[in-house]
Amino acid sequence: MRTAKQAAPEAEQHGATIEALARETGTDPAKVRELYDREFSDLEATATVRGFLSVLASRKVRAVLRHRHAY
Repeated sequence: MRTAKQAAPEAEQHGATIEALARETGTDPAKVRELYDREFSDLEATATVRGFLSVLASRKVRAVLRHRHAY
């Protein structure tokens, strides 16, 4: 289980990732956060190795947003 001390830097990293995805895709940051949080939670629920969850969640959110913007 993560402590508050461990969660703070992780939350900062997620915030920076979300902001970058929002800028990159021209999407409202609140919508990106919603998608990112959902993807991260889904991955976290079954992950045995947590080191790449942020990368995988970012990749999935980017793909979803690109697909939405293509139409």
